[in-house]
Amino acid sequence: MALLFQSQLCMLGDQTFSVEQLANNTLRPSEKNELIPQTRESSVLPAHDRLTHYSEALSECGVEGQVYLLLPKLSDKVELQRITTLLLSVFQQVEPQHLALYPYGSASFLMALSRIQREVKQTKPLWIVALHVADAKGDHDSLVVARCSAQKQGLIFNKFAIDLQLDSNNTAVSNVVKQLGKSCVEKLDELMLSAEGNEPLWLDSIQFLSPWVNRDTSYRLIGTTTGPLGASGGVLKAICACLQPKETHDKNYSGIQLDIERGGYAVGATYRWGSE
Repeated sequence: MALLFQSQLCMLGDQTFSVEQLANNTLRPSEKNELIPQTRESSVLPAHDRLTHYSEALSECGVEGQVYLLLPKLSDKVELQRITTLLLSVFQQVEPQHLALYPYGSASFLMALSRIQREVKQTKPLWIVALHVADAKGDHDSLVVARCSAQKQGLIFNKFAIDLQLDSNNTAVSNVVKQLGKSCVEKLDELMLSAEGNEPLWLDSIQFLSPWVNRDTSYRLIGTTTGPLGASGGVLKAICACLQPKETHDKNYSGIQLDIERGGYAVGATYRWGSE
């Protein structure tokens, strides 16, 4: 199935930005943009509090139908329930059974994608809301609201690979990349990755793609100028892939997306632009 992802709202802290700025690395955090709020230290429900902060902007997006909420890694049932209650009050056209939560941090988007593929045929419209809550000095919160639709031409995701990181050796990442490499049949035009400082988790695993990567392969690093994007990063990668120029679409380009949550799930997918 061919999918098209289109952004409705993108925010870094309280600064609105376009995906085009992110894709061409011209996005710079505003000097007025507040970093981690002073009230964060006293908050026991940070994700809920940030969604409350963004609730007015969210209410103006016209969200209805099926909603996938991508969240930081969370297991607190109290916070998840409060988030559900909050979102249903903000999105008054959304029924409780049509709100799905994926609290897996950076891995959330690809964790949700198989279900999104199944439901996008049946549900119109289908929305994705992604929240990143900054947890380190110098980082920014981020929010993304996007629409997903089935189209005659778009991104076609083929092979999925998933593993849980149970140690600090990044074996889960290596396992995922190896599986994706084995499924490749042609040269990769791009790798959609996250910028993660000097030693990204995927760095030592790219070697397993060597038969399919050459000097023409584009490395697209999301978050280079913004800092970590967490649960927002995965859907932003997919939106960026949909922004490719028409000439690129015409040649049926292909790529791999990796979404990795430290201490959580490592997920990857192969994709191509085409019709189905």
